[in-house]
Amino acid sequence: MLKRIISAAIGIALFVTVLLVSDEFNYFFNGIISIMAIISVWEIFHVTKYIENKALLIVSMVFAASVPFFRMPYFNMTSKAACFIYVVVLFAVMIFDRKKVKIEQIGLVFMLCTLIPFAFSTLIYVRDMGFRYQYGMSRRDGVFLLLLCCAGAWMADTGGYFVGRFLGKHKLAPTISPKKTVEGFIGGIVVDIISLMAAGLIYETWFAGGDIKVNYVLLGIMGAVTAVMGTLGDLSASFIKRSCDVKDFGNIMPGHGGVLDRFDSVMLVAPTVYLFVEVFQPSLWPLIVRG
Repeated sequence: MLKRIISAAIGIALFVTVLLVSDEFNYFFNGIISIMAIISVWEIFHVTKYIENKALLIVSMVFAASVPFFRMPYFNMTSKAACFIYVVVLFAVMIFDRKKVKIEQIGLVFMLCTLIPFAFSTLIYVRDMGFRYQYGMSRRDGVFLLLLCCAGAWMADTGGYFVGRFLGKHKLAPTISPKKTVEGFIGGIVVDIISLMAAGLIYETWFAGGDIKVNYVLLGIMGAVTAVMGTLGDLSASFIKRSCDVKDFGNIMPGHGGVLDRFDSVMLVAPTVYLFVEVFQPSLWPLIVRG
């Protein structure tokens, strides 16, 4: 437990540092997300033992590294070409290395090596909503939305862990994650709702700057939805690990495992927050209103 707390403290300190630096150097954050995507793809290839196929590994890591930069100026056409080239190379590997590569391997590689970098990249898209002053938001709002992505994933996980530990009786998915309980799942939803609404109150009161109103009802709904999506992401990652007979995706974070072990729930929560803002912010029921 102490090792997990120390690792978490270091991770939070690094995260805050990245936010402060990226405020001045916008694409520094893109680079950090790119590194996370590369490591995550490596972890997938390692646990599935697909790492022996160097062609698949290299092209997937290069593609994952490039995705976080797809929305940079003048990169629009290049991003489309990169997606097409990646698919072509996967087909080429499947054909020319057909004695070693199975169709299900290509399918799993394509699914995860597109999902992971694009899901991580939504953290950039969420932050850039504020950094580009979309829908009347400010740069501070962009950072707040980014924090919601992390809180929406990790607070549900934390709440679910403690509620399940003390009150859990009914297994949620015993063949995938034996320690998860229905009570913990419900507790995680409640904790997530309270956490996101509390985050909105703290932000509106002390950190937003200027005349601002936060939509607490929408934050509560977002908390419930992100808790469900976070659990789905966590269970999906657990299913992959159990299928590959491993405990963790890696050991880069002592006490937490690999990048995917810590960010598996964020992969579905970040796109959820992004969609919430895209749908509601330009409507008559926005998340953030500045006077």
